[in-house]
Amino acid sequence: MSKFAAYPVDKNVKQYDEYKFTLPQVYREVAKEELREDDAVREKALGEMRTWIVNNPHIRKCRMDAKFLLRFLRFRQFSVPMACEALEQYLTMREMYPSWFKKLDSSSEKMKELFLCGATSIVGQDSNGRTVVFFRIARFVPEMFEPPTGGVFIALLIEAMLEWEEVQIGGLQVMVDYTDMDLKLFEKWSSSELKLIMEAYTRWYPMRYHDTHAAKLPKKALPVIEKILSFTNPKIRERINCYANVSEMEQHFEPSMAPKGYGGSVDLDGDVNPAVWKRIEQQRDVILGLDRMEIDYDYYAPIWDEQNAALAIETPSV
Repeated sequence: MSKFAAYPVDKNVKQYDEYKFTLPQVYREVAKEELREDDAVREKALGEMRTWIVNNPHIRKCRMDAKFLLRFLRFRQFSVPMACEALEQYLTMREMYPSWFKKLDSSSEKMKELFLCGATSIVGQDSNGRTVVFFRIARFVPEMFEPPTGGVFIALLIEAMLEWEEVQIGGLQVMVDYTDMDLKLFEKWSSSELKLIMEAYTRWYPMRYHDTHAAKLPKKALPVIEKILSFTNPKIRERINCYANVSEMEQHFEPSMAPKGYGGSVDLDGDVNPAVWKRIEQQRDVILGLDRMEIDYDYYAPIWDEQNAALAIETPSV
């Protein structure tokens, strides 16, 4: 059940929320060193971005709360013009492909089942402030992960994590165990669908990725994984490390965060996953409330089509 109410999307609000930095000191340090963020920079950038949104006639409805706008400012290291561009791309993506990036509902039994099967775990934050996400690919049932359901599931997790400031600042470290992967997992995914979701996950969502560590990729799965990676942001590809065995990969878990079966004692299935899903469920109204944002589709659609001609795989319901 949702614990938090959806945010307003009226961009002409008379008074904005007063932002307070409440995270541990490590995040203040990371924010300063990696994102050029401090109290003065943050306040100035939020003011400039809000003014730009208010004066932009093509953005009709938008969340104006600090936490939402900081997604994009932190993503672009407080370059206001680049953050505004990232916001436009994000809003346009959602309008162009609503069946992939809207109606992300944690009350859906499919979404709950996909998460609690244990294929995806949001393990927690390491000592550097990074949020560790761990995939056990063999746990995905191909019939459940078919498009667009599989893409919607990951989009739901990304939107949920972007509501957490520790993720906005610290970013993600991704761990992947491909042991016993079912080669049918991506059998029903077209190249354009794979390109769409990888562009979304690595470019259009304002998510910061650090290193990725992956192990035991079956040789027969190499072509499809290479195809998927070809659609990924080049900077992210450079940070991917692959290992022949799981023991090499698991060394990159901090000892206190290593799961059972991977050199540690963290109980993902019994403790971590149920607690994280409860947190996601509490954000249900917040995430669904994103659908109330609105842009001038007739203005942005031609620009999007020109920039992303290879992604014309869906006609949105406008």
